[in-house]
Amino acid sequence: PSFIALIMNLTEEDLIFMEKCFQRPILEFEKLISFSGTPTVVWRRTGEIALVMDNQSAVEYWEKFACHAFNNSRQSVMTTCILIRPSGIPVPCAFCFTIKRDIFDIPLAIVGN
Repeated sequence: PSFIALIMNLTEEDLIFMEKCFQRPILEFEKLISFSGTPTVVWRRTGEIALVMDNQSAVEYWEKFACHAFNNSRQSVMTTCILIRPSGIPVPCAFCFTIKRDIFDIPLAIVGN
């Protein structure tokens, strides 16, 4: 709902421009990620990646995301989570994520390591 409120006044041209703004950094991230030995994931602000976490980790992720996304924070967030393997086995992990913003200062993508 918060993102819907932010983009309600944008025109179709603005929305197309936002999508182009999402695609361009993806190409840049792809190049940078290929040079790094650190596992990196880039996802849209809709956060589908949360589906691989246990329920508590997903809740904590969304709480931290909301805090940083709507407070215009530019800093990285370091936290822990529990990923769930396809076999159901939990895997404790630590990760950081950074929210990348578009020219309208709306969260565009999240880069996680």
